[in-house]
Amino acid sequence: MTSKGMSGVAYACGGTTGQKKLPRAPEYNLPLETVVRIALTCIYIALEFKAPFVRKIQPEELWLYRNPRTDSYVPLTMLWPIVLGVPGLAFTLHYLRTRDRQELRCTVLAFTLGLGLNGVITNTVKIAVGRPRPDFFWRCFPDGVLNDELHCTGEDMRALIDGRKSFPSGHSSFAFVGLGFLTWYLIGKLHLMNERGRGRSVRVIAAGLPLFAATMIAISRTCDYHHHWQDVTVGSLIGIVLSYLCYRQYFPAFSDRNCHVPYALLDATPSSPNRVKRAQPQPAGGTAPNTPAHRPTHYEARAQDDEQEQDSDTETRRLLSSSPAEQKEAKWI
Repeated sequence: MTSKGMSGVAYACGGTTGQKKLPRAPEYNLPLETVVRIALTCIYIALEFKAPFVRKIQPEELWLYRNPRTDSYVPLTMLWPIVLGVPGLAFTLHYLRTRDRQELRCTVLAFTLGLGLNGVITNTVKIAVGRPRPDFFWRCFPDGVLNDELHCTGEDMRALIDGRKSFPSGHSSFAFVGLGFLTWYLIGKLHLMNERGRGRSVRVIAAGLPLFAATMIAISRTCDYHHHWQDVTVGSLIGIVLSYLCYRQYFPAFSDRNCHVPYALLDATPSSPNRVKRAQPQPAGGTAPNTPAHRPTHYEARAQDDEQEQDSDTETRRLLSSSPAEQKEAKWI
């Protein structure tokens, strides 16, 4: 075997001194992940038909539940297209630009996990707490006539059951888990929290728009007297926390230079000059195998640019910290 071939094998096995071992990409069990999300969806739907805890209402607190009954400013027919359609459109547009199925798969897994967990947690708390809505009085007493026992005289059981599911706000939690995830997604893609994209106002506005829309949806739930302010606050917190938690299960921190790349693709996208791709072993004769040329992917091309930029930054810092003689020599060069 020639020395060239031997060096190729040694390089492929990672035996070269000073190289760091590449991290292994996480392997996702796609069938299991799909079953988990289907199960969460089924549990959420089943909880929708469960009767909540019947909390005793005291006469002195009736004023909290005596607000007029009005239609929702953001009904479910508007909420679901916003929560599902707007992020889905952003994911699709990005996929059409990169054509990266693995990245799209990780994004959808993170997004759907947040939706499923949010639905189960929100409905479970609703049933356990059983807090009346601000308009519960008119659901309970449609004619406005009270009785001494404060037993409801209304016959619309669906309205009565739904009237005791005020805490936390489902509209708020779903708005923040869906649109909040979109905000984290845009922050990562636009590099708002690291040196690659900081200080660009247009990017800040673009990433903040989904959160602003989620906030307005949450506020509308107090304006149409369907929720108390405490319901909206806690629902929003549940949604935003779950969206970030699920996002970070598949994507790095925002301070990472490769925060736009999911963990599953980091193995093919080095983030430092010391991380290099393993070379393919060459045959004994030293000739390259007759294989088609590798076409770099979207993320590999960006990674090569990042490596060149980091090498330049490292050389600049070395020269600035060197002696005056070395700086003078560098100028002549």
